[in-house]
Amino acid sequence: MRTTRRELAALIGGAAIAGAGIAGASSRAAAKAPPSCPLATPLDAIAGRLLAFIPETATDAGVAEALDGGPLARRMDDRSPAGEAAWRDALAQAGRDLAALDCTGDPAGALHLDVARAVVANAVRSASIPYGRIDAFGFSGHVPYAVTPVAGPHIDTIGTMVTQQSLATPAAVDAWIARLDSFPEGFAGVIEKLKADEADGCRPPRVLLEKTMPVIAAFLDGPADEQPLIVAMRRRMEAAALDSGLRAAAEARAIRALEKRARPAFAALGRQIDEMTPRGREEAGLWTQPEGEALYAANVRALGDTALAPTEIHALGLDEVARIGAEMNHLLVLRGLRRGSVAARMEALANDPANLFPDSDEGRARLLDQARAIVRAMEARYAEILPAAMIPRDPLEVRRLPPAAERSAPGGFYDGPSLDGARPGIYWINLRDMNAVPRFRLPTLSYHEGVPGHHTQSAVALARGDVPLLVRLARFNAYQEGWALYAERLAAEMGAYAHDPLGNLGRLQDDLFRSARLVVDTGLHHARWGRAQAIAWLRDVTGVAESRCVAEVERYMAWPGQGLGYKLGQLRLLDLRARLRRLKGKGFSRRAFHASVLGAGAMPLDLVQRAVLGA
Repeated sequence: MRTTRRELAALIGGAAIAGAGIAGASSRAAAKAPPSCPLATPLDAIAGRLLAFIPETATDAGVAEALDGGPLARRMDDRSPAGEAAWRDALAQAGRDLAALDCTGDPAGALHLDVARAVVANAVRSASIPYGRIDAFGFSGHVPYAVTPVAGPHIDTIGTMVTQQSLATPAAVDAWIARLDSFPEGFAGVIEKLKADEADGCRPPRVLLEKTMPVIAAFLDGPADEQPLIVAMRRRMEAAALDSGLRAAAEARAIRALEKRARPAFAALGRQIDEMTPRGREEAGLWTQPEGEALYAANVRALGDTALAPTEIHALGLDEVARIGAEMNHLLVLRGLRRGSVAARMEALANDPANLFPDSDEGRARLLDQARAIVRAMEARYAEILPAAMIPRDPLEVRRLPPAAERSAPGGFYDGPSLDGARPGIYWINLRDMNAVPRFRLPTLSYHEGVPGHHTQSAVALARGDVPLLVRLARFNAYQEGWALYAERLAAEMGAYAHDPLGNLGRLQDDLFRSARLVVDTGLHHARWGRAQAIAWLRDVTGVAESRCVAEVERYMAWPGQGLGYKLGQLRLLDLRARLRRLKGKGFSRRAFHASVLGAGAMPLDLVQRAVLGA
C-alpha cells in the first residue's frame, strides 16, 4: 500500500513533506490545492538523456532501458576522454534545461525541481578540471583518478555484472554477454583517459597504482570456468530457472568472450598501470594535483553538504573524537578496563577470541545468521520509528559479499532495490578478514546498512509512487550517510544496547571512527598529511584493525571528501531534531520527524531543513 502526500501530511501533523515545511495549511488553501506544474515529462527526458552516457548506473538502478536486454544493458560506460567530455557537456545542458523550468505555486513540483537542480549543481561544480571522472548519481563526487584499488571499471563494471545486472531472461543474458564483449573498446577508453589525465598533470599516488595491480591480476588468474564473473552468471541463470540448454550455450559464449576479449582488455589495463606506477606521486593528498585545492573544495561542498572550511571540519572532528573517546573511557572503566588508551583497550576487546566469530565457513554462516536476526528484530519495531503507512513492507536480504569482490570492498555496504522493485535491497557483509568484524561491531553495522539505516531510507523513498526519474536517481552523500549514522544512535535511544554493553561500545567506536574521518580526510587533502601518518593516527585513536585502517585511508585518498558526509550529515540531523523538539515542545513526535526527513527522498540538507522546520 502506498501513501499519498495528503495522508503523510496528516500523519506528521500537517507537514507538507514535499517541501512546504511543518506549518499546517490554512483551511482556505486546503479547499483549493495549487495546480501542479507539468514536471515529470521534462525531468524524465533529462534523465533519459543523461543515462545514455552512464549505462552502468542505469543498470544498477534497474531503469527500464537496462532491463531484459535493453540497450543500456549491453555496453560499458564510455570512460574515454571524449566520453567524459561529452558526459560533462550533457550535465551542463541538463543544468540549462532545468533552469528553464518553473514550478511556482506547486510545492511538490518545486521540491522535485530543487532536488534535480542540486544533483546537477553538485556534478558541474568542478567540471572545468579536466582529469578524473564525475559521478553525478553516486556518492563519490568528482573522482580524481580513473582507476584505483577502490573504484574504476575493473571493480565497478564487474560488480554490476556479478550482482546487479539481470540474467533472468534469454534477452537479459544476451545483453550481459554483449557487455562482456564490449570490454576491449571500454577499457581502451580507460587507458586513453589515464594517458590524457597524466598529460594534464594528474599523477595518482603510487600506492594506489600499486594496489590496483592485484585486483587486475585476480581477474586474469585461474580457469575461465571458475572466474567469478562466469560463476555468478552460472548460478544466477540457474536461479532464474532458465532452460538448461540455453544456460550451457550462454556460458560457453561468455567464456569465449572472457578469454578472447575481456581478459586481454584487463591485461592491457594492467600494462598501462604498471607503466605509470614509477611516476606515481609519493604524496597522498589531492592538494598535490593540478587545481587540487579547488577540486577538494568542490567535493567538500557536494559530498559533505557544508559551507565549513576544511580547517573548521578538522577541528570539529577533533572535538567529536575527544567527546566520544571520553564516553567510551567511562564505559570501559565501568567494565574494569582502566589501563592503556581507549584505542588499546578496544583493540584488546576486538582481539579477544570470545568476541570473534571463527575464521571458518561455520563462523561466517553464524555471523550472517546473527546479522539477519538483528535486522529482523529491528524490523519488528518499525512502528516506533515511522508512521504505519510509511513502514517498508519488503524485508531486507543479508548476504555475504562474493569472495572475488572482497579485496577492494568495505566491511559492509548496502545496495538499494531496483526502481522496478524486482531486485531487493541487499545488505552485503565483507567476510574476508573475520578479525575486522568482532561480534560487538555487528549490531551497529546492521543498523547502519539495514534497519533503520540505509534500507529503511531507500525503501521509503522507493514507495513514494509517481516521482520523476531524475529525482528517484538522486543521491546526496551527507543526507544518506548522515541518516545511516543517525540510525545507529537511534537504535541506542530505542534501547537496542540495554543488555549489550559491549555492543554499545562498538557503536561508540564506529561513531568515533566516523568522527575521525573528518580529521583524516581533511588531514590528507588539506593539511598535507602523508598516508602512513593518516593510518597511524586512525589506528591509534580508534583501535580499529590495522587492515581496516589501511583500506579506509586509501579509500579517502581515492574518494576525496566522501568520508565527510557521515558525521556532518548526522550532526545536522541531530541539530534539526533538537530544534524541532524545542519548537514543538510536548507536541514533538520522533516518528513525525523521521517522516519529514525520509518522506520526500534524498535531498540536500538545506531542503531537509525546509521540510522539517519550514524554513
